[in-house]
Amino acid sequence: MRPAILLFIALFMSGCASVDNSKKTITLDSALRQYERAIRWGEYQAADSLRRQPAGSTADTARFKSIRVTAYNTVGKTESEDRSKAQVDVVIRYYNEYTMRELTITDHQLWEYDPAEKTWYITSPMPAFK
Repeated sequence: MRPAILLFIALFMSGCASVDNSKKTITLDSALRQYERAIRWGEYQAADSLRRQPAGSTADTARFKSIRVTAYNTVGKTESEDRSKAQVDVVIRYYNEYTMRELTITDHQLWEYDPAEKTWYITSPMPAFK
């Protein structure tokens, strides 16, 4: 009888971990979509609000005022084994309204899960638009 109970407890615990990892993946995908929308539509303050930063600091988003994104394509996503960190590679095509020249950059994003807040934060800087 005891081995059956221990097996049941082990299966239950592994099921709970699987559900937790599934929720992390869903919330990561949601955060990635939210960040993508903010960058694509030029809402750089909204994108910056998803960044993990020291209290009271924010990125200088005013410098992006003339940047217009024409394409945002995720080309790679790798999650850590425990699904608490992720690296996302994105190719962004954009132009500066003043130069009217389209450029392409690859943005290497690092994301971390905060278990206390149950949300994901991007820890890398804003895209390096020129």
